[in-house]
Amino acid sequence: MFWILTFVLSVFLTGCGKQESGSQKQQLSEKPKELLMWLVGSESQAKVIQGMGNEYFQDKGISFRCEAISWGDAHTKYLTSIAGGVIADIGTMGLTWGTEFGLLGAMLDLAKEFPEDIKRIKDKTFLGLKDSVEYKGSIYGIPFDLSVEIMFYRNDIIAKPPATWVELAEMLKSLKAQDKGMIFDWGSMSWIGYAFYLWQAGGDFYNQEGTKTTLDSPEAAEALKFFSSLYTELKVPKTRISLEQGMRTGDFPLAISGNWKIDSLRLTAPELAGKWSIALLPAGPTGKHTAFLGGRVIGIFSKSKNKEEAWEFIKFLFEPRSQIRLYEAARLAQDSYLPSNILAWDKLPMETEFKLILKSQALDAKGPPSVLGWDESTRFIEEAIQRVVLQGADVREELARAAQEMDKDIRK
Repeated sequence: MFWILTFVLSVFLTGCGKQESGSQKQQLSEKPKELLMWLVGSESQAKVIQGMGNEYFQDKGISFRCEAISWGDAHTKYLTSIAGGVIADIGTMGLTWGTEFGLLGAMLDLAKEFPEDIKRIKDKTFLGLKDSVEYKGSIYGIPFDLSVEIMFYRNDIIAKPPATWVELAEMLKSLKAQDKGMIFDWGSMSWIGYAFYLWQAGGDFYNQEGTKTTLDSPEAAEALKFFSSLYTELKVPKTRISLEQGMRTGDFPLAISGNWKIDSLRLTAPELAGKWSIALLPAGPTGKHTAFLGGRVIGIFSKSKNKEEAWEFIKFLFEPRSQIRLYEAARLAQDSYLPSNILAWDKLPMETEFKLILKSQALDAKGPPSVLGWDESTRFIEEAIQRVVLQGADVREELARAAQEMDKDIRK
């Protein structure tokens, strides 16, 4: 009889134990989800996104955290985190990083997971960003924002900005006679500075499939000849001089830089108010004003346990009202990225003249190619530029050499 009582008691206690364990599991399951976002950029913008996230997730039972990572540390941190398997849910990154990390298996293919949403987003995004974020039909990050190259000029010194390569060359000759000139504040002696001349001439870095370099083309040679002539014949400084300095003194009343310099120039040189403006880059032989597009993409890491929630938040950040809010906050911190959603531009708080020029230039602009091996190959382009400009090397020979080396770096 005693053993029967002992058996019943043990079953009862075991059952209680299981019931308590289940209760604990239920309590654990009710713990709020945590969603972590890594922002490659400034602490000030991370704080803004943190506030937006707190509001967005307030009634959704999700704890949100946004952490800033500096540009200098970001690529290494991402690779190290990917290798270690300790990663965020959401990440912003350089335009071509999404493809790089995606092909390592670290990023979710958004085109595969959310095809209908991606179609709608693509329709609202600047076309020039397409080749930077899409790889063989896969999209591992959508454009988060953008920066675009434009021309700045002192309108009290230059009545009308040059509209073509020919007009630019003539103007630089005239300025040279006055001991004045032009500067590249963004892209000096680099592949970025060369890129838009290449595109304006009708050339490109790779073929459409991204399987072969096309820098040994006549268009690429024409672009490099003109780009190098700006330094060797028209006396554009080979060393970088800041736009603010050049515009303030009037020694360089013409400059090519990024859109973020608009707010920087206003802040650092208020005495120039009304004495400067912006314009499209001078058009090349094709008649196009094509500029270089920079910026960031935003995507979901494949190890995230909150993929649906992460995607809904990314879509929220892509909405026009969110992009306008991010733009307004960024301007205060001189972190002036522009919205990647074209619809946000209709209500963008900016002077009409500047908005029209910036939007027009962004519509005629391109980002870096989404080709595996591109980032490692840019050094060959810059070496070719430097040998042509500094040593007088033959343009075609240098481009052919660069193309040969770049082909070796292409990973398929």
